[in-house]
Parts: sequence; structure tokens; C-alpha cells
Amino acid sequence: MGLTLSHQSALDALRMFRRGGENPKEIDMTRIACPSPWVGKRWTMREFDESIWRWPRPQRGAHLHALTPTRVGRVRLQNVETHLLCRDLPAGSVLWLDERATMVCPELLFLQMADSFSLPALVMLGYELCGHFSRDARNPLRGKVSLDVPAATSVERLRDYLSKSKGLWGIKQARIALQYLSNNALSPMEAVLATVYWLPSEEAGYDMGPITLNERVCVGEAGELRRTRSRYPDLSFSFAPLGINYDGADHLDLPGLVEAAQQAATAEGDEGDEAKLALEEKTIAVRAKYVDDMRRNRQLASGGRLVFPVTKEDLCGKDGLDNLTREILQCARNLFGVDTTRYERILEDTSRAAERKVLLESLLPIGAVKGMMYGRL
Repeated sequence: MGLTLSHQSALDALRMFRRGGENPKEIDMTRIACPSPWVGKRWTMREFDESIWRWPRPQRGAHLHALTPTRVGRVRLQNVETHLLCRDLPAGSVLWLDERATMVCPELLFLQMADSFSLPALVMLGYELCGHFSRDARNPLRGKVSLDVPAATSVERLRDYLSKSKGLWGIKQARIALQYLSNNALSPMEAVLATVYWLPSEEAGYDMGPITLNERVCVGEAGELRRTRSRYPDLSFSFAPLGINYDGADHLDLPGLVEAAQQAATAEGDEGDEAKLALEEKTIAVRAKYVDDMRRNRQLASGGRLVFPVTKEDLCGKDGLDNLTREILQCARNLFGVDTTRYERILEDTSRAAERKVLLESLLPIGAVKGMMYGRL
């Protein structure tokens, strides 16, 4: 009884699952379900009533995708696509959701989407699955992103699964995408930067990989105690001891500081005293974050690693990321003696630069409309 969700439906379900803080690695394994209705004797939309079905529903423009192990298991219902899969799969390929739904595992999902996603979109999906963020199922590019969620899989698990999968659609594209993946992306912006910097120039990337995300770096603290602590640059390059830290619009809670200031200016009596105290605490917190950022950069620099702070404006402005990349390459050349000729040739290619701009816009939330050409991220 029930359905095994696959393809885009499995991706939507996985995002719903992860947004609830659940760990996909802890889901029980099961087998592909032979599609069978749970309300009536025939498939109707009653099966997908919101009171009994909590997963993606069949609808025009967003079909429900399901697997079947037999040719007679087709769901004969509009807006439902049933995919036949008769061959043996590696252990753990199907995961249990509830009494009505199962879904393909993240590794098989990655392989399935390789058959329909462009390479950049597939790499971005890989960073999401191997990272600690999850996009919104209903609006992947503009919806709210869930952070600090357990990783759905890892680069190592993907590689192992692909090595055991024979003759499945998308296997070649999936193996190519795997070359440009790293674990531990904490946000979509880190994934965007890693994707653009690691992809080859033929895919409009900078071809500056391998890239490591949130690598633990032990640094020393000045002072009598001479303690060591860990710092985690968002992105680290391999050709030089250089990295990037992305400081988004909410990196410093300036909107919260403004709100606290407004409340302190208008509140009276006891409420005014509380508002002034709240403003003081918010000011201290924002300042402490700023000071910690400066110390982080100094500590990393003292250990021989330079990290470039990057803002949203660096990505959205005209040629912004190209200009930042030129500064990174100048630093690699002037301070560390790295031969950056190959990377500079890519930057000087005006046709590639135009393609890279389109790619970047397609991956950023602000480029949601153009992003559809690269697949439904």
C-alpha cells in the first residue's frame, strides 16, 4: 500500500522532512512500494486529501512522481507520472516516511535528478544534500531557507552509491557533478560561490577548484594564556592559502538594532527603561559580532591564511565577482608567488564572462526567473 516518491517529488518531500529538523540518515530503509490506493479501490484525488496525505500533491505544472517495481503498477491519474524501475538497487535506496509514503534515498535522488538538471543545478543540489541547509519545497529560489539542519548525505556516500549503481539513467552526469562537490555547505550562498569557483570554464565557472567549505583551522590567540581556537573560513582555495567569508545582509543584525533604537526613542515609563536596556544589549551584541569578525581575520592572517570578506553587493553588482576574483588572484601572485596565468585567461575571456553572469544570476535568489532555465533547484 502507498507510493514511493521519486525525482522532483522526492526532492520536495526531502526538503519538507529536513525543514522539520529531521535527520534523513536516521530514516528506516524499506522497498519500492507497488502503488496501491489507500482510500478507495481506484486512484482518485481523494487519496491526496491534505487530511491524510502530508507530502507533495499532484497538480498541474508540478506532477507527482512515483516509482513502481512492476509494469502493472502505474498510477492512472492525471498529473501523476509513474516511473518503472525493475533492476536491483543498492541497499538503502528507499526510505520509509509513513504508512502511505516512502521515498528514494538522497543518493538515488541525486542520480535521478542528473537526468533532468543542468550540471550547475545538479552541483547546487549536491551542495544542499551534502550540506546543512535546505531550500523551501514550494519556492526553492525565493522561499525561506532552513539552516543548521543535518546533512542528508555526503560526498563519500554519493561516490559509494554511484560506484554500486549500474546502467541507471543519469549516472554519467552524476559522476561529473560529483567532481565539483564538497561537504559542509552551511548556506545557499556558500554553495553558489563554491559552484561558480569550482566549475570548469566550459560551464561558465572560474575553474579554481578544488574548494573546501568550512574547514577547521586552528589559530592562536595572543595573550598570556596563548590559547588556540578553531576558525572556519566559509570557502578555502587549494592553489593558495586564501579563502572567502560571505557576510550576508543579516550577518550583523542592523535591522534589529534600528528597531530597538526606535522602541527606545518612543517608549515611556517602565517600558522606556526596558527598551533602553534592550537597545544597550543589542548594541553590545552587534558590536561583539563585528569585533569577533575582525579578530577572526587577524588570527587567520597571523597563521598564514588570508580570508576575503564578501558581501551581497559583491555578487550582485556589475562584474562584482569578477573584480573580487581578480583581487584574490593578485594576492595569490604577489604574496604567495602563485602562477595565476591560467585563471586570468578565463577572466579575460569576455564570452565566458557573459555566460558566467547568466549562471550567477540563475543561482542567486535574485535571479529566480532566469534560474528556471537551469532546472527547478
